[in-house]
Amino acid sequence: MAAKMTSVSFWIILLVVVVSQSSADTRCTSKEMVKINFSKLAVANNDLAFNLLRKLNTESKNVFFSPFGISMALGMLLHGSGGDTAEELRNVLGYQKVNLSDEAVHDTFYCFLTEVFKGSGFSDEYILNYANAVLLDKNVELFPEYKNNVQDSYKALVRKVDFANDSVEIVHEINDWVKEKTNGKIKKFLKELNPSAIMVLLNTVYFKNIWKVQFNPEFTFSQPFYNHGLKTEKKYVTTMNMIGGFHNADFEDFKALELLYKGENISMLILFPNHCDGLRDLEESLTADKLFLIQYQLRYSHSFFSLPKFKIRFEKDLSSAIKALGANSIFNASAANFSGMTPSNSVFVDQVLHKTVMKVNEKGSEAADRSGDRQALPFKMRLDHPFLFAIIQKLSRRDMVLFLGHVNKL
Repeated sequence: MAAKMTSVSFWIILLVVVVSQSSADTRCTSKEMVKINFSKLAVANNDLAFNLLRKLNTESKNVFFSPFGISMALGMLLHGSGGDTAEELRNVLGYQKVNLSDEAVHDTFYCFLTEVFKGSGFSDEYILNYANAVLLDKNVELFPEYKNNVQDSYKALVRKVDFANDSVEIVHEINDWVKEKTNGKIKKFLKELNPSAIMVLLNTVYFKNIWKVQFNPEFTFSQPFYNHGLKTEKKYVTTMNMIGGFHNADFEDFKALELLYKGENISMLILFPNHCDGLRDLEESLTADKLFLIQYQLRYSHSFFSLPKFKIRFEKDLSSAIKALGANSIFNASAANFSGMTPSNSVFVDQVLHKTVMKVNEKGSEAADRSGDRQALPFKMRLDHPFLFAIIQKLSRRDMVLFLGHVNKL
């Protein structure tokens, strides 16, 4: 039976605003060490993902962010930090816990971006791009070594600008840059910019792909979803249904199911609480190690699965969340230490602005068949109340959470 593809595409922009008051060919040659450091970086990144999620789930809204993008942006800050500021960033980013040195962090990002992430579109159906940029006020000195390291490790564009006199024009430039890097999906990221800013760090990640196993739109129906996990907030939403083979697992308090994207090196892992109001408890329990154990216990079986169509727009200043995790000095003019970046002693972070867009919809014209009786299937998951999802880059040892979010209301 002919069926259309289901595609998922989403965009993430991270903006860090800072205000005033090795050999590239050799660092990835040791394949075993690269694998070890990829694993360490993934564990640190995934713990940051769940730690941030716990700070963001205090609101009854949909949440969607990129821990990978945040790690890159804060990694560029770590590259130029010293003293207590560097120590706080290492702890928040999880590098102390996994015993990953600063040099290893930056080398591992370089290898990851060069060998795994690649930063290029593979086809019209599969696009995975990233971009980093550092804009520095023209009157502030930047150490050449920092500039070279950031350009090398994070593939960042570094340039001087006049924030005081050209802030309006810079806003337009930033918005044009964001629009270009997100294929036009986010057109106006920034409304205004503090004229006293001396540095802006930008990070974008753009991802678009289609499922390996495709949904048939003939089996897309209006079905109930209980917003906020409340029976009193029942709403009928457009929901896609499928019977097919998936890796899944049934735990005491939740179910897990993995949807592979085309190419199979990226997947969406969905965690669905057994109880309507179980999302918060589930999120409080998640760590990088628990994620690994969940993935380890996934088994392939014929399953019934339903997924509501949804779109998330998430915009937030992450400063409070990052402070709550322990990185306080970067926001304090008298305590911030960016001595590896600039000789100026009056540089501190003003805001960490994060904006993401995710859209799940049907498109394309591939074939898929539906067969079998869903009542007789060993695994069934119908997403009719709040759930969590992660977009994961598959690696040889520990997988990397690129995006993380939850749907609380449709």
